[in-house]
Amino acid sequence: MITAVLFDLDGTLVDTETLSAESWRRVADEMGFTIDDETIYSFIGLTRPVIIERYGDKLGGHDRADAAFDRHYEIKFELAETDLHLMPGAEEALRTLSARGFKLGLATSSMRDVAERELAPFGLMDIFDASTCGTEAPASKPNPDIYLVTAEKLGVDPACCAVVEDSFNGVRAGHAAGMQVFLVPDLVAPTPEIQALCTEQLESLDELPAAIERWNSEGAR
Repeated sequence: MITAVLFDLDGTLVDTETLSAESWRRVADEMGFTIDDETIYSFIGLTRPVIIERYGDKLGGHDRADAAFDRHYEIKFELAETDLHLMPGAEEALRTLSARGFKLGLATSSMRDVAERELAPFGLMDIFDASTCGTEAPASKPNPDIYLVTAEKLGVDPACCAVVEDSFNGVRAGHAAGMQVFLVPDLVAPTPEIQALCTEQLESLDELPAAIERWNSEGAR
């Protein structure tokens, strides 16, 4: 039985991935390097240190990657002042699941100050019973660590947890943690590999409470 639901943040609860993509394009123009959308989308679900380690050459060189990342955040937050929105059904799903007695966890590759800043306008940070952010887990998604750490904080067996994700790296992390994964795609359509790792693919978070209740009544048998 699912008793806890663990949420990714960017692109799952908050519509930030389009802002992040635009900020990377602007940083590339400012700093004089080239970056394509495929590379930008491959960042989704990864922590800052992993992105810099793997893609430093594409961020203007490893020596400039930190500066590029900082500037990306500056532009992203500027855009967020007018263009930050919750994903469809996000608040309703969180409040419905909480009211039904599910424990809620936040498991995001964004650093804690960034996560709190993104959720603050909507008053939703306090709805989570536990949260794990950025580098607070030993390894980044697609490793399962961030979900296992969050489950431990909640005091719930991983087998009794659902993961809600939009990214390929997040889906892989949730599946590796032994949890039921509910995918709500955002910018990138899932591949057959990703679909095979998911318990169910949803059109929006509006469908999530019913999908989890359905799993508890049918899928867990």
